[in-house]
Amino acid sequence: MKPENLIYTFVSYASHYDTPWGQGTAIEGIERTAAIAHQYGIPVTWIVNGRSVPVLKERIKEWHERFGDDVILQCPFFVEDTRGSKELFKEVLANDWRIVQEAFPWVTTKVAARGKICNELIEALEELDFQGMWGYCWEQVWWDGITHKGIPWGSWYVDRSRYKVPHPSKGKVVAFEWTARDLNATYHSGSPVIYSTDPNDVLRAGLCTGDNIEYWKNLFHNYLKNTELNEYVYFLQQQEAHEMEYTERFAVFPASHVDECAAMLDMFFAHITQYPIILTTVPEAARLYHASNPEVTAPVYMLTEDTAVRPEVNEYTVTLGGTGSGPYPKTFLYYDHECQLSFVHGQCGPYRLRSYIGKGNMADEFEEATPQVLLSGYEKSNGRIRMTFEIGHWRQLPFGLTYWDDLDGYEIESCSKGVEARVLSGELAFLRFRLTGQPMNVELSLVKKA
Repeated sequence: MKPENLIYTFVSYASHYDTPWGQGTAIEGIERTAAIAHQYGIPVTWIVNGRSVPVLKERIKEWHERFGDDVILQCPFFVEDTRGSKELFKEVLANDWRIVQEAFPWVTTKVAARGKICNELIEALEELDFQGMWGYCWEQVWWDGITHKGIPWGSWYVDRSRYKVPHPSKGKVVAFEWTARDLNATYHSGSPVIYSTDPNDVLRAGLCTGDNIEYWKNLFHNYLKNTELNEYVYFLQQQEAHEMEYTERFAVFPASHVDECAAMLDMFFAHITQYPIILTTVPEAARLYHASNPEVTAPVYMLTEDTAVRPEVNEYTVTLGGTGSGPYPKTFLYYDHECQLSFVHGQCGPYRLRSYIGKGNMADEFEEATPQVLLSGYEKSNGRIRMTFEIGHWRQLPFGLTYWDDLDGYEIESCSKGVEARVLSGELAFLRFRLTGQPMNVELSLVKKA
């Protein structure tokens, strides 16, 4: 593991609300959240809006000076609040940003926050020089009015005209997810809301309790292991401040849930800060992403496994028709600016392929049918492994293959021209290339180092 490659950010909604479930700014929940995070030296990224800034100004200024806290701006709903007008949306957002700048002049990296995203919103952010957009939800459908199925997880450059798709080169806006998901269980169960790092969701699902966070520990270690494969692994966690208090103004969840979620966060923060990970804020993470990826979205390699903790069968977990509970096979997940690929343990061809090339319908999930892959000429002896993958006629597509085996100590000796190949974690070889529209033979040779 290379824990110094893991970027951890903790985000908390701290906006003003006028809703049936809450009124005002959740001061008690904000202070409770801050106290837990700051105890472990974790800076908080606060999601504010124009009406919460005056209330929180002095607190956040102090927390910024002492703990490095930062802010990002909740943007209006594009349709509900600004009637689908990009100009009105920009006017409202620019006015709120002026309030932020006057209160917090040290905020120089502009990041917006909202779960409901559309092309016009990303266009507006670019035109207002925003560098990030928080609120993407990998695999999510319907929940909270958010359907993002088809997007990558983690962070990537957003294409301004295709808000669910990575930019073909270097975009201006970096995507940040709402909260990190359990990639293995989410992929196999289709339940991203239940299998996540959201305190209330995992509590209601019975995956964690106020005295047991083994599920979160296992999930975190899955991300931590993948620091060997990536320059950076982004792990973002979010908890709404209004869900951290039980008062006359905010009683979204029972007081017992508030206490248990606070205990869960306390234990989790204590656990992750044992490792030399990077504790930072979303604006800092946005700057880092732009600096470390000057040309295009970074390829992401995640070898995922079952977290081995099961949800309960209860009202919450059956809301969307129930959820799968495993056990699930080890699965390799990958994406870059052209595609997203998944490979179940032992399989050579991708179990799922999403191609982003030429896709413009944002109601699409971008999935493509894949060709049959046959293996010929397989030899394994004397510290060498050779094989040829055979693929018949298929249309042009970004593509990939895997070879699963005990590959500890092996390295790529040779591979067909135009194919990028890596041995990952001593468990599989991954090949990334493009189908040409013609039959292809891809040759791979592995050799064990002396």
